[in-house]
Amino acid sequence: MKKDKLPKISIVTPSFNQGSYLEDTIQSILSQNYPKLEYIIIDGGSTDQSQKIISKYQDKLSYWAVEPDKGQYDAINKGFSRSSGEVMGWLNSDDVLRPGALILVGKIFAQLGTVNWLTSLPATINHHGYQLYLAQPPLYVPTFIRNGWYIRKLLGFIMQEGTFWRRNLWQKAGGKLANVEYSMDLKLWQEFAKYEDPVLLQTPLAAYRITPQQKNNDRHHAYYQEIGAVWPRWLGLPAKGLWRLVAVVAHCLGLSKTIYFSENDFSWYYRQPFKQKKKLNF
Repeated sequence: MKKDKLPKISIVTPSFNQGSYLEDTIQSILSQNYPKLEYIIIDGGSTDQSQKIISKYQDKLSYWAVEPDKGQYDAINKGFSRSSGEVMGWLNSDDVLRPGALILVGKIFAQLGTVNWLTSLPATINHHGYQLYLAQPPLYVPTFIRNGWYIRKLLGFIMQEGTFWRRNLWQKAGGKLANVEYSMDLKLWQEFAKYEDPVLLQTPLAAYRITPQQKNNDRHHAYYQEIGAVWPRWLGLPAKGLWRLVAVVAHCLGLSKTIYFSENDFSWYYRQPFKQKKKLNF
């Protein structure tokens, strides 16, 4: 596919005192050499080495700022307000994109004009960058997304770092993230699901980093408090296990919107329920 056919992709990284991982995040984006990248970093006033790292790459950034903000959601909103790309996404300052992710995303959006919301397989890495987890292809139902059921305690997260969307969908959904500390992605997906179904790309586009500093149990507790999911996690385990089985059956029967790679002919395909699969030209 010719470079001039690819869409402009805007990525925002909110940054605050994640200097130990920030450079990995930046390099995972810039090293892909995507020809139409608009990369924006908004730092909330870090007191570690973050500002020094950002200034090191300032010539390759479309915009960057170091200024106080109201939190992660505010930094991301500031960044997107400065952006102009047709395709959008954000990557937190300790997560990473997988090699080749942006060119794959660009080709998908360029060739499939009806796809407005693309998500990928959830994956996690540890603080050293070693992969810890790669999910089996999940099943996403818009009604369940709107109800807020895609959380760890129930059906599993829609992983924000591996999700991209078109600007027109962002604008339909209000054009900004909700004023919340933890669940801004969940609330954004709820808004998106009012207008579009997500398409699952059956490969990871990014990885979520688990670090010792995150204090995951405390953060998850605060997350669930924020969205009102206060029931014990074990109550959702049977539903989560059953849902995984449903997802496997649904994918085998072609009952979900997916993009996948076939080892039979080394080609990518777009499959929709009750329609003939489409071979992608890349």
